[in-house]
Amino acid sequence: MNKEFFKSLFKDKKLRRSHPRFLIYQELSDAKTSLSPQELYHALLKKQRKIGLTSIYRSLDLFESLGIVFKIINGTSVKYKLCELEEHHHHIICKACGDVVELNFCDISDWAKKVTESTGYQVIDHQLNFYGFCKACKPLQGKQMAED
Repeated sequence: MNKEFFKSLFKDKKLRRSHPRFLIYQELSDAKTSLSPQELYHALLKKQRKIGLTSIYRSLDLFESLGIVFKIINGTSVKYKLCELEEHHHHIICKACGDVVELNFCDISDWAKKVTESTGYQVIDHQLNFYGFCKACKPLQGKQMAED
């Protein structure tokens, strides 16, 4: 994702494009891995970008509601990763290392129909995440299970 995408998204949604929000977006965009709010705070501080932790939390919540970041909860750890795909998508998360892969397909229209039929709800949106062990962690899980 780039600066133009950020600008156009905020313009389309009639949201304020503050400098701190853009710096947070930029830091997430440059990050090689997902970051916790505290890691984000320290990374920005290291670059002499003083943004309060409260502003970081609020921006991350906003970004998540816009669908441009994904919140990864693994036990007590909470991290955020910038989504690379702009269109609707899902994720698979490694339960061991927290790696996230974006899945660029979504064919659950039959599920949505069944949900509507069984509940009477009008389905307008959904979120679906898969959890498992990545290729690197899968062998380690096998060893750990054998030892238990």
